[in-house]
Amino acid sequence: MDKTKNSIASKILSNIPLHVKPIDYLMESLNISRESVYRRMRGDISFTFEEMAKLSVDLGFSIDEMIAQDMPAHIFFDSFIAGVQDPSDGFIIKFQQYFRNIIDLLPAKEFESTMIANHVPLEFMVLFDNLFKFAYYRWMHQFQKISLKYCYSDVILPEQLICLQHNVIENLKKVNNHTFIFDSNIFLNLIREIQYYYKRRLINEDDFLRIKGDLVGLIDMMENIAQTGLYISKARFNFYLSSLNIESNSRFTEFDNQVQSQFFIESVEPITISNKELCTIHKKWIDSMRKYSTLISLSNEILQVRYFNKQRTYIEEITENGNLTPL
Repeated sequence: MDKTKNSIASKILSNIPLHVKPIDYLMESLNISRESVYRRMRGDISFTFEEMAKLSVDLGFSIDEMIAQDMPAHIFFDSFIAGVQDPSDGFIIKFQQYFRNIIDLLPAKEFESTMIANHVPLEFMVLFDNLFKFAYYRWMHQFQKISLKYCYSDVILPEQLICLQHNVIENLKKVNNHTFIFDSNIFLNLIREIQYYYKRRLINEDDFLRIKGDLVGLIDMMENIAQTGLYISKARFNFYLSSLNIESNSRFTEFDNQVQSQFFIESVEPITISNKELCTIHKKWIDSMRKYSTLISLSNEILQVRYFNKQRTYIEEITENGNLTPL
């Protein structure tokens, strides 16, 4: 099989949901025989453009990314296509793609990632059931055609999404060598979003208390990481607090002499770039932000205590104060 055919087959396989048998899925989706599927996967014949277009819509990937590595002079942007009818399916596809990108890099011999953020990254929220449910609820409200009166209590997480959540948590235990540069108000931004839905009475009192409990747990976990430098299962993380405002989340990753930059439109859908020149520019910007940031992992204990205690104060004031004051 030549390089291009192998790239296309691998990309299609990597995007088929984990609980689905790939051959059966392709037979049904493309309305072709089992042998025709095998011939395409072996590279004996090529997927037609119409077949690739249909699969890119159904599975939520960009056709451009499949040929990017064969055309290094071009610049390709990868953003997941929400071509699905069921809103929850759209979130599941994006969620699976988001974490597959992380998990696929785990076997790399050399790996280093730096994320700069003004919103709590999804890899932290996924560890807390109520915060993860809130992330799903917020996404449904913002990006799907549902009633503005759609309440948090109406949300039932699909079983497939719960299984993916548990699978992600197990794989995150293997993640290592990550650096995060946080906006000083990163938790406040999440607290304000929760406050917005609570004030509109879309989150009832019982659910709010459960979310509030997870917020406290999140703060406690982040403080513990800052004190020990260790994430779940002894993975090593570094935390910085930026002195400058951070406008949005982005991540630069370097692995086995390859680079990747991700820019987040929202929490679960990054635009991914593999062009080395653009990634180099992105890395220089992140490195410049690091110069204006303070390391709080295993250092600056006074700043640690002051910062995390301030976040706990925000949580306590969430029901009384409509205008929480940033740092």
